[in-house]
Formats: sequence, structure tokens, C-alpha cells
Amino acid sequence: MKHLIAIAMCGILCAVILLMSCSAPPDGKTVFIESGCARCHEINGAGGSQAPRLQGLQSKWTPELLEKFLIDPPAYAKGNTRLQAYIKKYPTPMPKLEITPARRKILVQYLLRRYP
Repeated sequence: MKHLIAIAMCGILCAVILLMSCSAPPDGKTVFIESGCARCHEINGAGGSQAPRLQGLQSKWTPELLEKFLIDPPAYAKGNTRLQAYIKKYPTPMPKLEITPARRKILVQYLLRRYP
């Protein structure tokens, strides 16, 4: 019985060490920059101008719809009248973001909080 308790304690200790050694998830601004968003979208006067300024996002997007959009922007935009107007003004299409679902959720939360 003592051996089973020792083994269980070792397992718990290993799990705690593993969890502590994992890096913290990135913040939204990091995901925004690392995903290349700033190349086209302006942040506080810096960044690109090939895409719309990010402002008033909460009036245009729910978290769920923004997340769907970010999975495949060109496909999503085809059926969206508002986005079609942006395509005419900004002819370079927004690319698919090759990011994990977890990073996409972080990005969505950041965008909606930072650019309400």
C-alpha cells in the first residue's frame, strides 16, 4: 500500500512539474503580431494600410462570427455584403490564418476587447 501511495504521489508531482514548465499562452497582441495582422491593419497609427482600420468591431462581429471569419476570410466574405464593400476598397484579400483554434480564440478576444 505504501508503494502505491508513493507511486501516486510521484505521478502527481510529475504532473505539477509538467504543468508549471509549460509556457503561458500568448496574449492577443502577440498573436496579432505573430500572425502578420499588423502588416495590413493599422494599430495606433503604425502598421499597414492595405486593410481596414480595426475599430468598432463589437458592433460588426460576435465572437463566434469573427472566429468563423478568421478560419477562412475569403470564403466567409463571399456571402457577406458588408465584407464585399471592403473587398472593393481593399483589393488584396485577407489570407487564411494558419493558427491553432486556441490562438484564434485568443485573437478574437483581443480584437473585440481592444477595438470595441
